[in-house]
Amino acid sequence: MAIARYYPNPLRDVSPLHEEVDRMLRQAFGDREAASSAGAFTPALDVEETEDRFTLHVELPGVAADDVEVSLEENVLTITGERGFYAEKEAEGFRRIERHFGRFHRAVRLPDRVAADRVEAGYKDGMLTISVPKAEEARPRRIQVQSS
Repeated sequence: MAIARYYPNPLRDVSPLHEEVDRMLRQAFGDREAASSAGAFTPALDVEETEDRFTLHVELPGVAADDVEVSLEENVLTITGERGFYAEKEAEGFRRIERHFGRFHRAVRLPDRVAADRVEAGYKDGMLTISVPKAEEARPRRIQVQSS
């Protein structure tokens, strides 16, 4: 008997536009619900935007930094890697395993104006943090109003 996780979707069955909104969210952030229900490991991902950068926070518990790859191509930031299953000897005593293992892939489309050459990624305590600076022309600027 398989146990599937249920991820509530507050837009489901509430609005006639829910299918379009769901499609847009899946396109922007990947289809976490479908991947998780199929048993694949799909890390949680948050995207934070400030005046000068985008910061992505990706939960990768149990994944070694060497098993993660980050790339940026045509403004699509892609995170791939693998969380390995227990070694055969370690898995002998388990009666129930709910954690997901295997290869993962997350892709996030970023706005056109980012400084791709200055992207930085750091990994600490199972949390991958990716900093994507905005290009100078994408940053908001204050325009002084002159009085006559």
